[in-house]
Amino acid sequence: MRREHIALAIFIALILIACYLFYTIYRPFLASIIWGAVLAGIFYPLNALLARKMKRDNVRAIIMCIIVVAVIIVPAVFLAIGLIGEVTDGLPKFKAAVDSGQLDFILKPRTFGWNERIKEFLGPYVDASNLDIESVITANMQRLTSYIVQQVSNFVGNFSAAVVSFALAVLSMFFFFRDGNRLITRLKELLPMSDELKRSLTTRLREVIEASIYGGVLVAAVQGILGGIIFWVTGLPSPIFWGTMMAILSLIPIVGPYLIYIPAAAILILSGSWVRGIIVLILGIVVVSQSDNVLRPVIISSRTKIHTLLLFFSILGGLKVFGLLGIILGPVVASIILTLVEVYKPRTDEAPAKEPC
Repeated sequence: MRREHIALAIFIALILIACYLFYTIYRPFLASIIWGAVLAGIFYPLNALLARKMKRDNVRAIIMCIIVVAVIIVPAVFLAIGLIGEVTDGLPKFKAAVDSGQLDFILKPRTFGWNERIKEFLGPYVDASNLDIESVITANMQRLTSYIVQQVSNFVGNFSAAVVSFALAVLSMFFFFRDGNRLITRLKELLPMSDELKRSLTTRLREVIEASIYGGVLVAAVQGILGGIIFWVTGLPSPIFWGTMMAILSLIPIVGPYLIYIPAAAILILSGSWVRGIIVLILGIVVVSQSDNVLRPVIISSRTKIHTLLLFFSILGGLKVFGLLGIILGPVVASIILTLVEVYKPRTDEAPAKEPC
């Protein structure tokens, strides 16, 4: 018996070592592989439609990869051109506005007496004698400028690596399109659980992934487009850039595009453009935010059945651990846990209580 235990321990140790080495080997490529799986999942309905009409799996997978690359690359190129153009045009305008004093009400609050007013307001509650709003704004502007320069440098420096990663994602996507159904069937066979639990788990995961991908992206796109149109109509600078930022922020629950349009409206009002500022604020609240309230419950919340707070932290934690993939993987991990708990709970409730010995 002791010899069997030693053999079992050695076998388990070998499995753990092999798993660790396997993970170490594939770790540099995990993001590309997962992105390939995610993109294949997004375009699965089209792939299934082609599969019913085409018998040659390799040709079908190649066609699907070409379609996906075209759908991603073409809009991304136009968006990048628009963003670069807006940033290029916006920086000189921003510098001119700073030099002419148009932004002094923000950058130099002492001139408008903000510092003293804030001190008077906070005085009864906290010690604000050392408060210097202008120094805080200047320091944060310098940090923001340094961060932007660093991100641009990182993007330029990592461009070749990004191209290689995208190519690996496309390669992975080819095999997921070709062999995806067989792979899913094989994974189900390997899961050490009942068929009922397998069905519940796969159904729940499919709903969460579909809601996270289709619903999240659709809501973000709608809010970004509406926000960009509002900025363009009201004459605010860089509508494409700020619309893109609003779309990105709308992907995160609780956080949203209001972090963009409310400061923009405040800047307009404080600079004397009362009408434009109020229009931006009203349209932002009524049009942009309400589109989220209408679409998100229908598309996402009703499908995921995950509490908003749990969804919020799962996305934030996912972003920290997995990067951009965390927007999808965070809710998926949370959904796996909730599904296992929900399926296991009835079994424990229905299990007959054991009589005391």
